[in-house]
Amino acid sequence: MTAGLAIWLLKREPTRDVDVVIDLDRGEDEAHARIRCPLCEWQPGRTSRWCCVRTPSPEGFFGGCGTVWDTFSTRGRCPGCQYQWRWTSCLRCAGWSLHEDWYEEEPN
Repeated sequence: MTAGLAIWLLKREPTRDVDVVIDLDRGEDEAHARIRCPLCEWQPGRTSRWCCVRTPSPEGFFGGCGTVWDTFSTRGRCPGCQYQWRWTSCLRCAGWSLHEDWYEEEPN
């Protein structure tokens, strides 16, 4: 997270309640074990969170509702504004990759 974004998040006044999305139909530990950054192979944990904000990304998305959530619990769809993120930023290396490239193939 860049310093500018961190400061913006600290200064930002809440504008509405944010829904927390939890997918109860899958084992979260097991599901996250098959998710990793395609660039540095970092694996997000159960507490890893992303924010729906305008960022300098390949996405070109100029909106953002400020919702904070686990992007992998919704396969990249923001639960606040329903925007489908095609790109995801790694919280470790800060690189951007297509969201679908984060998922390892299911074992046969």
